[in-house]
Amino acid sequence: MELKIESNKNDMYFDRDIIEFRIKLESGEMAKIEDVKKALEAQGVNGTILIYTIKSLYGKNEAKGIAHLYKDEKTAMKVLPKYILKKNGIENGKEETKKQ
Repeated sequence: MELKIESNKNDMYFDRDIIEFRIKLESGEMAKIEDVKKALEAQGVNGTILIYTIKSLYGKNEAKGIAHLYKDEKTAMKVLPKYILKKNGIENGKEETKKQ
C-alpha cells in the first residue's frame, strides 16, 4: 500500500486538520483503517488521527479518503459522531481493547 497526501487544511473552528489522501493498493487488497493510520504516521502526521472516510475508486486499484487530525482525543469526542469514533476504535473516551 502506497499513501500520498493530496491536501492538508486547517479547520480552526473545530481545532483540527483535515487531510485528504490517496492510496494505491495491490490487486485485491482493501484499505484498512489501522494500516492507513500507520502510513500517515510514517509520513510525519502526529496527533490523534481519525479516519473519516475511505472510498474505493471504480475500475482502479486506488482509494481516496479523508482523515481528521486532532491534538487530543477529548476534542475529537466533542465534535465527531459516535459511529466515526467507534469505527476508529474509540468508545466512551477509552480505546477499545481488541478481543482475542
